[in-house]
Amino acid sequence: MNNLEQKLTKIDLNLLIALSVLLNERSVSRAAEALFVTQPAMSKTLNRLRILFDDPLFHRCSSGLIPSEKAIELERKLPSILNQVDSLLLPSAFDASTCAQTFSISIPSILCHSILMPLVLKLNKIAPNVCIIDLPSETDPFPSLEKGTYDFAIHITTPKSPQFGCTSLGQFRPNIFARKYHPLIKTKAINTLTDFKDFKFVAYQVSSEEKKGFENPAERILRLFNFSPKVVCQSSHLSIITSLLEQSDCLLIAPSFMLNAEDFSDKFTSVYEFDIEKEQMLDLLLLESPRAKHGEAAQWFKAELLKTINIE
Repeated sequence: MNNLEQKLTKIDLNLLIALSVLLNERSVSRAAEALFVTQPAMSKTLNRLRILFDDPLFHRCSSGLIPSEKAIELERKLPSILNQVDSLLLPSAFDASTCAQTFSISIPSILCHSILMPLVLKLNKIAPNVCIIDLPSETDPFPSLEKGTYDFAIHITTPKSPQFGCTSLGQFRPNIFARKYHPLIKTKAINTLTDFKDFKFVAYQVSSEEKKGFENPAERILRLFNFSPKVVCQSSHLSIITSLLEQSDCLLIAPSFMLNAEDFSDKFTSVYEFDIEKEQMLDLLLLESPRAKHGEAAQWFKAELLKTINIE
């Protein structure tokens, strides 16, 4: 504790309020009435003030109390001090244009282009001082959410504790994507998954540490269809995956809403859509840390994120 904090521990805010009333009323009895306390209690408060400031503060006369030089000095400063204390108790109106907070979000890199990129571009205009930190996805996001390592996580796991916020972003199905002008575009011979058995694929994967106990959501769908693509490259970096996809005849299995990102849809197209029932489709969730769940700025960020996401 520093010297300032040690000094402030000696000050009772009620004493400053009482001093302000005494300065206004110039009378112990009228000050007692204004504060709804007895006159003896008000006299004790005045004695405490005299000890605190090491000054008599007031001199008695027939008309009431006359403030000392010290009291007059305090009278000039007190309104500002009390107003500042009052401002601490009043909720401040949130203003996105002046918000300078940093929000961290855990999101699989394969979703960044279709989810995070539009959000960053949007917030750069309406909240230019906001910073977004993109963190890798984890198998179990809840320990990091609880500790506040990140504020939000886009994941597929429903929280078991009500301390975490959880909002459905919608359901999606995986598609098979290829570069535009891929040889597949010109042929209509592809009708079933087995027709893809001779094609090469690139795949997104989480890191080895994150991979433990984790199954890529698309893997569940592939297992349902008993399909094992011939993967020639796995990477957790979307830039590598898209570069390979663009410069070769490799294919990619990814969420259908990837086409919502312009920079993706300009270069790639869907060549196959998995025919699955609604109950087999994948749920994407936005998870919130306890801190974000109750934070005004974080809730504004969440609302902007939800406006940006288009899972269709």
